[in-house]
Amino acid sequence: MKKLLYIISITFLLVSSMSCEDFLDETAKSSLTPENSFTTAEDWDAALIAAYAKLQEVTGEKLPIVLGEFGTDEVQPYDLSWAAYVELMYYTYTANHPFLYNHYVFCYEGVKCANIIVDMPDNTSISNEQKNSMIAQARFLRGIFYFELARMYGRVPIWTSASVDKSEIAKPRSESVDEVYELITEDLHYAAENLPEQWTESNDKGRATSYAANALLGRVYLQWGKSAKALEALNKVIGNFHLYQNYADIFDPEHKNEEYENIFEVQWSHSGYWGLEGSIQSSYWGPRGGGGPTAGGFGWGGFGPTQYLYDSYDNNDRRKTEFFWTEYKGIVQSPPATKKYYDANYGNQIEDDDLNYIYMRYADVLLMASEALNNLDDSSGKKYDYLNEVRTRAGLASITESDGLSVSEFSDVLLEERLHELCGERHRRFDLIRFRKLNEQVQTAYPGNGINIGSNQKTVYPIPQIAIDANDAMKGDQNPGY
Repeated sequence: MKKLLYIISITFLLVSSMSCEDFLDETAKSSLTPENSFTTAEDWDAALIAAYAKLQEVTGEKLPIVLGEFGTDEVQPYDLSWAAYVELMYYTYTANHPFLYNHYVFCYEGVKCANIIVDMPDNTSISNEQKNSMIAQARFLRGIFYFELARMYGRVPIWTSASVDKSEIAKPRSESVDEVYELITEDLHYAAENLPEQWTESNDKGRATSYAANALLGRVYLQWGKSAKALEALNKVIGNFHLYQNYADIFDPEHKNEEYENIFEVQWSHSGYWGLEGSIQSSYWGPRGGGGPTAGGFGWGGFGPTQYLYDSYDNNDRRKTEFFWTEYKGIVQSPPATKKYYDANYGNQIEDDDLNYIYMRYADVLLMASEALNNLDDSSGKKYDYLNEVRTRAGLASITESDGLSVSEFSDVLLEERLHELCGERHRRFDLIRFRKLNEQVQTAYPGNGINIGSNQKTVYPIPQIAIDANDAMKGDQNPGY
């Protein structure tokens, strides 16, 4: 299925860019465009699914899976024979790093697929309701892809149409990162206003919803430094979801798309074949020492939690046992292995487990709302309520106003709570950047390891050099320090 979606995606990329003169009354194959090749709602929906498929590559493929994690205090590579891993951990990477290039390309392929839907012509034969729904979903997806780009690389080129004039193929980076964030938030507001709160048909589960759009808006606005706007969006989500009492239920394939705690999930499905629609999460995150999936074991153990992460939990914190193995099938795991990406049914099959990637869940929304309120120095007490809802599930005592925490001290508590709740879920690098704690936490987690983080490395990665070389309008415009 994944290969099929990839082929569909590439086909639509090509279809949208080909042109030539008509020959007689027949549409030449080389002049296919969305206007003359998509004739039914099913055609357009197939194009939309191709855009959804790009989320798999951006968040869970072999290379981008560790971006957002390596070079932080919570995840480290165990396999130090791969230079690409070591460079990310030790901040010795350059603009030629292959993981960055793959992520960058995957994001723009997603943008292109989304733009095809956004450009849907007025004279299409589908109903206005279907058209508005598809465009709203496409703008939600485009918002994700540009958010991935903005928070990773800062200023990036912006394309908002699939039909690009030859003169616009080479485009400079945006004047500012704010310009990218403006587009992202416009897209997500449109999605929030035009998407349903829930899809009723079972085969539509996994599509974007208005709750997902508002939750993502909250995340985007927080990263952008606009706490009041973040809170406004998050308030539209709070109270409409819950926290599972069993932590394993968050990730268990048996609970896919229940929309109980998980708000938006990137879809994967065990297919029975290596490299098709199955996820690689169990293979890559699984416990070490059992020979890996190639030997019928769980996980190759290339990377996983740091000892610092495990040791930072209180012993009475439920998550210390719910999220980690210190021993697996008689094999000591040191540092401990994560349980989050464990598929009991298919995790021992090579890159073909049944785990969705949880892009957004309610615990994150509660912690983001608490963060926004703290940034605004709110005195209502709600920041404690939201924080404590997460802490209570973990079996921890509440933090209250009587503890007398300053705004800065509460911020430190909140950052640690995000570490303990959301570890390994592709948030940590961006959290540490937002809290301005990246270098401090890396030095704390790896004392004496000689990790030197450059001033600009604390905020963005370099634009991949291949992308600059291929775009005349970007020549010489690299992020400072690279």
